[in-house]
Amino acid sequence: MDLHAEVDLGRICRNLESVRARTGVRVLLMVKADAYGHGMREVARAAEPYADFFGVATVGEGEALRADGRTLPVLAAVCPAEELARAAACGLTAAVADGETLRALADMPAAARPPFHVKFDTGMHRLGFPAEDAAEVLEFLRSHGLKPDGVYSHFREPGEEQSDVFRGIARAFRAEYPAVTAHMASSSSLGMKDSAYDMVRIGHAAYLGAMTVKSRVIAVRQAKAGECVGYGRHVLPRDTSLAVVFGGYFDGVYRESPSPVLIGDTLCPAVGSVCMDMFAVDTGDAEVRVGDEAVLLGGALTAEKVAAARGTTDYEVMTCWQGRVKRSYVDKRGSEKESERRGGENERRGAGMGVGCDH
Repeated sequence: MDLHAEVDLGRICRNLESVRARTGVRVLLMVKADAYGHGMREVARAAEPYADFFGVATVGEGEALRADGRTLPVLAAVCPAEELARAAACGLTAAVADGETLRALADMPAAARPPFHVKFDTGMHRLGFPAEDAAEVLEFLRSHGLKPDGVYSHFREPGEEQSDVFRGIARAFRAEYPAVTAHMASSSSLGMKDSAYDMVRIGHAAYLGAMTVKSRVIAVRQAKAGECVGYGRHVLPRDTSLAVVFGGYFDGVYRESPSPVLIGDTLCPAVGSVCMDMFAVDTGDAEVRVGDEAVLLGGALTAEKVAAARGTTDYEVMTCWQGRVKRSYVDKRGSEKESERRGGENERRGAGMGVGCDH
């Protein structure tokens, strides 16, 4: 028995079209982390006509895109100095975020350098040159004949303080390199005035509502007030009906704070402890039978609602499904195709750091 995650590729493409219409600028689609758990290869294949750039975390992810035939520019957000040559070999765009990487880039023969975007830290304190070093970085670029394709930063949260800092950096880079692509806005900051610049980077906004996760009821139980459910001593406060749903913490159901499921039109809260392979929900007076579908994510049970029940973010909800979760894909015309089981042999092959680019 498996859980089933259905990904609507058509929804992702429509989301991309909506963002482009809203912002009027180029769109970079983040497909890192297996496209936020939606399947990097399948998403990138479907979305390529609707995006201008792909974004990945690692050079290895970028190599996997190239091996699958993707031709759009790909920005590798984590590209240390020792991986610049690999990025260049696959035509990836390297994020240059520190002095060591910048110096290594300058030491490479001009013909061997990858295209690159310079990243600045405007207040998130994660990756990027300090914002106050922008003039020094520009001088280094000028003196070494380096021409960046882009300059960017990252919001910790939408706010004018960071926006003002980056505005000055973007202005200075555009004065020196008029064709440079400036970008800062992500999904949460699309509505900020003057934040779109030349391109927006989106992940969450592209995947919103595109995944449904379903399982099945494998047992139905009647239980009385004072009886316990699951491991430990979770005591029921009243007589009720219970449904046992397949899927546990191995599959992405949080052990500490499980979210409810939808069985028919009934929202059923989880009760007791989540096991490795299954968990119980309180179905109350609803009529539930073995074999009934149980929706863990999708429809009225949005990622935001699941996240609120789990005490986490919807980003984590999108990426948590693993174990025995089997994906299938629906396109905008409604056709379906089965994908390999997540984490299966075909998914692992080519996704690591050693994938070649001679495709």
